[in-house]
Amino acid sequence: MTGFGWAVSIAAAFAVAGGLWRSAAWLRFGLPDAASSMGERAGALWASLGRGPRGKRAWRGVSALVLDVLAQRRLWLRDPVRWTAHLLLFVGFTGLLFLHALGDVVTVRLAASYMPTVNPWLWLRDLLGVLVLVGFALGSLRRRAERGRLPAPRRRDPLFVVLVLGLVASGFALGAVKITSAPAFERMLRDYASVSDDEAAALRAYWAAEYGVAFAPPRAPASPAQLAAGEVVHQAACAACHARPQAAVLSYSLSRVLGAMAPALAAWGAEAWLLRLHQLLCVLAIAYLPFGRAFHVVSAPVALLAGAGTAPPADPNRQARRALALDACVRCGLCDERCSVAPLASLLGNATVLPATKLDALRAAALGRLEHRAGYARLAEGAYACSDCGRCTVGCPVGLRLDDLWCGGTETLRRHGEPPAPEWVKATAAAEWADRLAAAAPPAPPPRQRDPALTVARHSVS
Repeated sequence: MTGFGWAVSIAAAFAVAGGLWRSAAWLRFGLPDAASSMGERAGALWASLGRGPRGKRAWRGVSALVLDVLAQRRLWLRDPVRWTAHLLLFVGFTGLLFLHALGDVVTVRLAASYMPTVNPWLWLRDLLGVLVLVGFALGSLRRRAERGRLPAPRRRDPLFVVLVLGLVASGFALGAVKITSAPAFERMLRDYASVSDDEAAALRAYWAAEYGVAFAPPRAPASPAQLAAGEVVHQAACAACHARPQAAVLSYSLSRVLGAMAPALAAWGAEAWLLRLHQLLCVLAIAYLPFGRAFHVVSAPVALLAGAGTAPPADPNRQARRALALDACVRCGLCDERCSVAPLASLLGNATVLPATKLDALRAAALGRLEHRAGYARLAEGAYACSDCGRCTVGCPVGLRLDDLWCGGTETLRRHGEPPAPEWVKATAAAEWADRLAAAAPPAPPPRQRDPALTVARHSVS
């Protein structure tokens, strides 16, 4: 196994261990905290798995897998623009993972003659990378258009975004440098083509003209006879393994931009260090996956399939489902847009009124990371301002039962000494509430003045 192979194996093992550690939190924590032990939850979960899905339950599971997990139906109904961005990212990244990164393991089983330098794999790799870039761009534009509409913070995972974008960008740059690389051509000629010196010279002229290879020093334009001779050699020695690079639209376009720099890049060993950078980003992305926000690609489908939060209070897996729901939240903020009491977040100066921020606070409380006094007080204010209208639950693209989480959060507040809602409201006098809201409210518009001309006109008509 190569050094890169060992690095990928170690990163994959690290990712699996991290995923198991994070998944174990679904059994360790929940709302209310310390309601049941990890062993009790694991036993209840094992018993439910042993029963297995049957009848309507099995059909609901298949429906959730196809419509909610794969087709992301809930997100489509809520926000078609964001659905489009997610679909492009999902198709592009999954395709690159299985058809390119795992090409020697997966794609060779689909096509025994698989080679990344021939079509359809050459143009398909570029297309999948373009889908990822377009998905990121569309999602960024969508978030920029939303900026400032609500005070709730959107928790990001910039490191994973940088890793993925770096992977795609370095892949395109590597492809462009390989197209122009004279050393790469010479390696191919030495290792795979048995040709004479005259045939090699003709082949160089042909690849410089038709494939964009930049030789140093720059070669004079080849004659038609030399190009014809080079094409004959190409068809005999190279065509079976190398499609025209123009099929990789973005990589080839980038290679044209780098054309003048190609000899210098080859002298600096750009192909080698771009390959190492691409491999390093790949290893880091694999290892980091369970520890960032991107883990929702695992927890969100599991929550949808498990029906997180939908079970009755007597369900022994309720605490595990709540913990899973807290981990599966993608922090999209769509629940904030549907919140009936969203204006109170600005008036009270407390973003915890909004569902997305309240979920973050509940998750911190379940993990024991919420500041004991001020944190729970702000969480109580946000929880008790809720009108229990259920609009956030209806609009959740992951299908989380947020209303059940709010019930668990109320019990958590009680366990930490926060008074119930009626006592919490009465603790502040009505006049103090009025002064607080008035201080935060925007100034009232000036009274409308009657237009004298309009008054005269009305009298004249009468």
